[in-house]
Amino acid sequence: MTLPPTGRAARRQTQKRRRMALGAGALGAVVVIGGVAVALGGGGGDNDTKEATKPTTSTSSSTTSTTVPVPTTVVPKSSNLVTALAQQYDGYYEGTFTNTSFDTTGTATLLLRIDPVANTMTITSDFDGDMFGGGAKEIRKIESTIQLGDPNATVATRTTAFGAVTGRIDPSLALILTAPDVPGAQVASFELTGTLKADRTGFDATYSVIFEDGSTADGTVTLTCSANKQRPSEVQTLCTPPA
Repeated sequence: MTLPPTGRAARRQTQKRRRMALGAGALGAVVVIGGVAVALGGGGGDNDTKEATKPTTSTSSSTTSTTVPVPTTVVPKSSNLVTALAQQYDGYYEGTFTNTSFDTTGTATLLLRIDPVANTMTITSDFDGDMFGGGAKEIRKIESTIQLGDPNATVATRTTAFGAVTGRIDPSLALILTAPDVPGAQVASFELTGTLKADRTGFDATYSVIFEDGSTADGTVTLTCSANKQRPSEVQTLCTPPA
């Protein structure tokens, strides 16, 4: 006889069901995702399906920020139309986050890389400060990879600060990063949704935190192109103005 889950396990099951419902109704979109979805016109092949079910083994630190070397090698334009469209968003972005529920702020960075051969979008963001609102100021790193061949696929990336993180594009074309089981005793889950700025200089995002006791907190992130650390590319990007 199997007993029903109690305590923390029960709360997590309830919160996961709540997040599934929220994710299905999320609004907004990153422009590259719209272009990708239109160009795709359908799902990916068997290789994408296998990748989506196998979490990566890389981990990220929650105490040190991402080191971004100054790139020198020119990135070629992808022969894949979808990936070539996405390459315009490749770049390094800097900005701030604000936990609007607890009135805390901090710095934020985003390293967005498009691999023109593997046809993937890799997202790495650092948040330095009290992001959750519980009083703990630290550097938290979140990472995720999206298969541009199948934007509906979910690929899990293991991180120290957020646990397993999945990046996906939902039916409304929203780009969503979800951490359903954040390590530690205080926070249960985290979710972030990003959109392109109207002036095309970077990205805006909103995020939500669900605590173990069922309470919640919300926040915003704003990021613009950094003046440094942009890699040369055959494709004109948001962060490299025309010559």
